[in-house]
Amino acid sequence: MRWKTLLGSLTCLLALAGGALLAEHGQVHASAPTRVSLDPVHVRIAAAPTAPASTLAPERREADMVFGHDETRVRHAVGEAFRGGRIVTGATPHRLILFTFDDGPDRRSTPRLLRYLDETGVRAVFFVTTSRIEGLGSRVDTQADILRDIARRGHLVGSHTVDHPQLPLLETDEAIAQIEESQAAIERVVGARPWLFRPPGGSRSPRVDRLLADRGYTQLLWNLGSGDFQVRTADDVVDTWRRVLERRERENGERGGIILLHDTHPWSVEAFPRIVDWLRRRNCELLDQGEELYDIVDDPALFFAARQSGDDASTEAAPATPTETVLALRQRRLRAEARQRCQRLATR
Repeated sequence: MRWKTLLGSLTCLLALAGGALLAEHGQVHASAPTRVSLDPVHVRIAAAPTAPASTLAPERREADMVFGHDETRVRHAVGEAFRGGRIVTGATPHRLILFTFDDGPDRRSTPRLLRYLDETGVRAVFFVTTSRIEGLGSRVDTQADILRDIARRGHLVGSHTVDHPQLPLLETDEAIAQIEESQAAIERVVGARPWLFRPPGGSRSPRVDRLLADRGYTQLLWNLGSGDFQVRTADDVVDTWRRVLERRERENGERGGIILLHDTHPWSVEAFPRIVDWLRRRNCELLDQGEELYDIVDDPALFFAARQSGDDASTEAAPATPTETVLALRQRRLRAEARQRCQRLATR
């Protein structure tokens, strides 16, 4: 698998340069700083049948290292509650916000992000490229420790393959290796296999969807890109993300969704608390206007929908729409918190 790292990285860079994160109505568009990538690529390649992989757990020594014998925390960390779901696109007509981070962990930037997450009280989903936690050397050992720390702090861990190739472009046995070797690496480090998966570049096909569904994965995509692979400053990341949010609401009626950032980029890490601050300040205005507030959620629960009989592997979840009761309860709590926070901001 190591010999494929360079090829996988080159494939990723070529895809990003060509706007691989933007696919409107199935068409791929080139991206530029003023028109950032929004959507995953959806590569349509003929499906190929495959047999489901075994999900038997190997040794659990790492689970003891991370959580003692607390199996509940282990299962939470790897998103077991979200196994076997329809593909989540991130679309929602509500102001729900879920933060996700791809490609890490990185010893230079992820620890700082974890501090920011603690300071803001936000939980996130980390999609891990496992070449960063496998192998020999102090860098790999440190990044494996960081992944355990991510899980300890209550965040969710998902798979992002071994070395970030676009799966539809691989032979079936190569795609299976990327999926299963990444799964095994996370299990060795955290103590249990992951159930959430984000395909690199958002690149999908019916064949890849089936490979993942057969293994119980729920694909978690995104609808709020940040363009952070195209820029180099936190200000640009925040500005790009805001324009994407505004365009999503204007064009698609999506007032929230799943945010994609990369914890491997220092500018993305610095942008994260600024995005949270913008959302909370914006809530002060929305509170005065009597409108729905932005709700930063801890996990994908409100976006998740289990696969049903009759679904195929490519069935997508409907846009996230909580029941009126759930929405009212969450908004009531948010309004109470926002009143206190906005009063403090007003006195500064």
